[in-house]
Amino acid sequence: MNFELLTPKEMAEADRLAIAHGPFDGIGLMRNAGAAVAAVVLERFPFRNRVHVLAGPGNNGGDGYVIARILHESGVAVSLWSSGTPRDDGDAAAAAAECPVSRRSLADFDAGAEDLIVDALYGAGLSKPLADDAARAVSLAAARRLPVIAVDLPSGVSGESGMVLGSAFQAAVTVTFARKKPGHLLLPGRALCGEVVVADIGIAASVIVSLAVDTFENQPALWRQAFPSLDVDTHKYRRGHVGVFSGGATSTGAARLSALAAARAGAGAVTVLAPGSALAVHAMHLTSIMLRKVEDVAEFAAVLGEGRSSAFVLGPGFGVGEKARDLALAVLAAGDRLGEPAAVGWFSMLTASPLFVKRRNGCSRLLPVPVPPRWC
Repeated sequence: MNFELLTPKEMAEADRLAIAHGPFDGIGLMRNAGAAVAAVVLERFPFRNRVHVLAGPGNNGGDGYVIARILHESGVAVSLWSSGTPRDDGDAAAAAAECPVSRRSLADFDAGAEDLIVDALYGAGLSKPLADDAARAVSLAAARRLPVIAVDLPSGVSGESGMVLGSAFQAAVTVTFARKKPGHLLLPGRALCGEVVVADIGIAASVIVSLAVDTFENQPALWRQAFPSLDVDTHKYRRGHVGVFSGGATSTGAARLSALAAARAGAGAVTVLAPGSALAVHAMHLTSIMLRKVEDVAEFAAVLGEGRSSAFVLGPGFGVGEKARDLALAVLAAGDRLGEPAAVGWFSMLTASPLFVKRRNGCSRLLPVPVPPRWC
């Protein structure tokens, strides 16, 4: 599988390089993209009364003209609604010239309750809120609960950040090309994309490699090889010892969930570091997880002095304040003394698992839990 995430700029560069090296020119890639979306329409929604293709003025709209043509040639009832006119010398203009479906203004857009919308307005490169006509189409689709197939990304969603620019379509299926974009994975865009289908339109893998992409979707196949290969007689502490800081007696559940997640991920030993008031609560629920009383930095220093702990989780139910600050600084200081990055993970990162990882200083955040004990 391919885990690279392409920003809109990187995707534009991938298109440019693919066109330069062939075998497809710009209109060839556009025809391939339109054919991929049309295939999804025919497969997933064969019984809709009518398909409404909304085409913008750029290359996303060019894909829309290809989609409308193929659906029309396949015997589907198609209406084509355009927003703006493609540039005369662009591939979208060539696609529009090949499309036999008459164009109507998006300002007049309307659709029936049994229809389908193909959103080919703007895609991943949008950088400003949708204009009035497009925003009205979004509202109409939502009010009538019409299924939407989005081309590249639902219009209104930033491909860079996943943020909604004004308003955006709620898609049932999003068909994107070559690789996913950050906006497919980052909320709220992730929730608006529906099922994401990545279509091969003829952009070679070598083109993607040449971009030196540094952002990836967090999937097990990406980081599984980073897990150590263990001998059958490996001692538990050689598999990593995770310390999970716990809140007080009424704030213990999240710490237990984190501890169990660390154990399941492969840590050889896990210890919940809890104030004395919370030890009995944890003992009622935990069996394979060790417990240790840690009330302050002095008691935590004793844990560090044993030299067994290799990663710490600070955050689940712990609260904020001087105690959290002092303990975090103590862990970081211990890492500095060892001459390597301290393995500190905050709860929101470790239990939720990052949606994507990014290389920093030659290292990669590849693991969804703090094992093995090194973060970069």
